[in-house]
Amino acid sequence: MTRLLAVVWLMLAAAAPPPQAAGQLFGVVKDAGGRPLAGVAVTLTGAALPQPRSATTDEAGVYRFTQLQPGTYRAVFTLTGFFPFTQDSIVVGPASPVGLNATLASAAVDRQQLQRLFKPGEVAVQLETPLGTILLAIDTAHAPVTAANFLKYVDGHFYDGGRFHRATRSDNYTPAPPNRPAMEIVQAGIDPARTGDQFAAIPLERTSVTGLKHVAGTVSMARATAADTARSDFFILLDDQPSLDFGGLRFDDGQGAAAFGRVVQGMDVVRKIQQQPVQGQNLAPPVPITRAMRVTF
Repeated sequence: MTRLLAVVWLMLAAAAPPPQAAGQLFGVVKDAGGRPLAGVAVTLTGAALPQPRSATTDEAGVYRFTQLQPGTYRAVFTLTGFFPFTQDSIVVGPASPVGLNATLASAAVDRQQLQRLFKPGEVAVQLETPLGTILLAIDTAHAPVTAANFLKYVDGHFYDGGRFHRATRSDNYTPAPPNRPAMEIVQAGIDPARTGDQFAAIPLERTSVTGLKHVAGTVSMARATAADTARSDFFILLDDQPSLDFGGLRFDDGQGAAAFGRVVQGMDVVRKIQQQPVQGQNLAPPVPITRAMRVTF
């Protein structure tokens, strides 16, 4: 009888699939100046976890999670005095060590100081990326149609999981003066999985009406050849571009693009995104937008 049980056990053991080797997630957390941050709380969640797991960065800014089952995870990094940072869609495979570094933007500037950076009618929107945080002022007073469209995508979380996918600079953009001089921008869009859920295109708010200009730090809507085609893609300028204002001929129709906001903090992050590897004008890989949200002070 004992021998029979042993044979049955061996048969069951042979039929059972081998256990999957556990993976790891690790990385270094730094501030915007590249200094390691100790004491950062890292919270990990995912379908493979029965409950969230936590880790804390050491003096070198290092954190580590071990014994992770294969799956998709979400990590949230928090530290008093810094804006939180979230990274979604972290894929950990069997026996797979995954490195994920994070940069936290300082929130040391007090709220009153931040408030003074905004003009009446401007709404604060924060874009979180693995390269840092960008703070935008969205001008609902001068560009109400374009601003409302952008905020609708922000409030609907369309940009969460989106990406900066295009960058132009001197080594990948061929100018054609006088109408199309050299141009430096980064362009972003919504989560590609939500492309089918986009809202209808909006009418072009010309700079001749809004009074806004395409200067370095301006946020504007991307459009196609026809004027009223902007939907969800936007771009940030790193140089002055009057060719994009009404009357400029970067677009053959002379109608220009729709400026609707400006960068308040984080132009260093914009520049860092622009300098990432490209294939032609496509960022390769794109720089993720982990979260976009309104901010109140």
